[in-house]
Amino acid sequence: MANEAYTRTNQALFFARKAIESWQQAESSNALDALTQAQYHREHAVFHLYRGALALIHEVADRYRWPLVDARQVEAVLVPSVVQRFPGPELAELTELADSKGTWLAGVIGAWQRLQAPPVPADSKAESLIASSAVATTEWGSADAQEALQALSERVAAYRDGMQEW
Repeated sequence: MANEAYTRTNQALFFARKAIESWQQAESSNALDALTQAQYHREHAVFHLYRGALALIHEVADRYRWPLVDARQVEAVLVPSVVQRFPGPELAELTELADSKGTWLAGVIGAWQRLQAPPVPADSKAESLIASSAVATTEWGSADAQEALQALSERVAAYRDGMQEW
């Protein structure tokens, strides 16, 4: 049962929810390390939301018996050529959400790509040795992550409801 696609989706949603809650607590904290804790929980939230989107793709692929179950990147699957090869309303909807700027899925993918990018120097001065990716963290906040979690949970519920045989 632990290797079932729906189990991985459930785990990703659970841990994303916990990471977002911890992120929001760290943002409202007055502790000395609050900024570090917020970034730490932000990265976990982004990881688990991305993992949840990928697990949802795996769930859909498993239902239709598509070979996409081995996919390791959301952005590699959610392209028009893959949708043409594996037609289905769920994959088409996710591809449209990924391509549209301002949607929850585009936000998750963008935050994941920024998380995977190498850190950029805080300023262009040669004597500054501290690298920071804090510039990218202000673009996608905990409210956006909460919205993405809610939308992802709704998509999971809708797809699972459509997958049930009555």
